[in-house]
Amino acid sequence: MNGINQFLVYMFAAMMVYFAVLTFTVRKRTPRPYIKLILLTIIVTAVGMIFARTAYGKELPWWIFYGIPVLLTYLFPPAILRMSRYELLIYTPLAVLMGPAIHIFFSFFFGWHEYMPLFYIPWFLDLIR
Repeated sequence: MNGINQFLVYMFAAMMVYFAVLTFTVRKRTPRPYIKLILLTIIVTAVGMIFARTAYGKELPWWIFYGIPVLLTYLFPPAILRMSRYELLIYTPLAVLMGPAIHIFFSFFFGWHEYMPLFYIPWFLDLIR
């Protein structure tokens, strides 16, 4: 699979995981703010990933191409959704684990190591050989 298609698969997977995390975080709210959840998912994942890919391609420092999407991830949802302390206690650890979990999944099962190139996870076929 070429670079852009692989990137789109990563982005779609990240959007699904992020939306699931947001939905799980605000699961006790009635009614759930689905429009805000969808908009946050698009802004934080799609815009953040496109920015990171562009910044990485321009060889900017890692703290810029990871830092700005991380700031979007940690600042936008609590502010826009006005998360309670309980929701923040749920959201924060899940937000920390989302990116590495996606990277581990794609690296281990598909041999795609581009999602978080700062740490390497072996492909399961390499471990079998």
